[in-house]
Amino acid sequence: MVDLAKDERALLVVANLTTYGDPRFQWLYQWLDGNAIQVAKLLLEPNYRLIDTLTGPEATKANFVDRIVNLAQNAQTKALDVFIHLHGLPGELFFVEGPVKSVDLGAEIKSASLLPLRLLYSTACYGASHAPDFIKAGFRVASGSMATNANGPYDYPAQLLTWRKGETYRQAVKAGNHPVFLLTHDAIARAFGFDDVNSEKVIEGKKLTRITSGPD
Repeated sequence: MVDLAKDERALLVVANLTTYGDPRFQWLYQWLDGNAIQVAKLLLEPNYRLIDTLTGPEATKANFVDRIVNLAQNAQTKALDVFIHLHGLPGELFFVEGPVKSVDLGAEIKSASLLPLRLLYSTACYGASHAPDFIKAGFRVASGSMATNANGPYDYPAQLLTWRKGETYRQAVKAGNHPVFLLTHDAIARAFGFDDVNSEKVIEGKKLTRITSGPD
């Protein structure tokens, strides 16, 4: 397989935790939304031709699908990666307009027959329940947490740093699943009253995918 160059890779980062976040933690969700964009650009701009973003009121389901389609259909794009920072429930993701079933979202993306889809990395709660639907949509590999996700502040930069080095996505997820940070952040979330906390990320699809891999 021929390695893909920087100019052949595009990244979409979607971040809106503020709209449906617990009012007690609005300050935290606002910080996380901004951090999601800033960290991606800081760590990955040298590795992608383009880093596109959807945040705040722009983070609708329709805009999400349209942006994926437009980026994937660009003749320069040979691999499209997507990072999702939204609230989630089992089988659902929260866009600006409310919850959207991941099975319906995946079916809509699949209908566009987009060949360059590669990585779907999600920090949403219950992301593991959404990942199979993104694989069916055409992504090569997808990941998400087993239940409520509290480990994003560590997991996100750890995964990105490992991914940009050219390691496999399995290694990136392993780096993010550091047991000390998993246990610590999950314990803090439980102390603040969150139920069903399990930040461990699991992978669907081709775990040996690298930042240089093609989508097929």
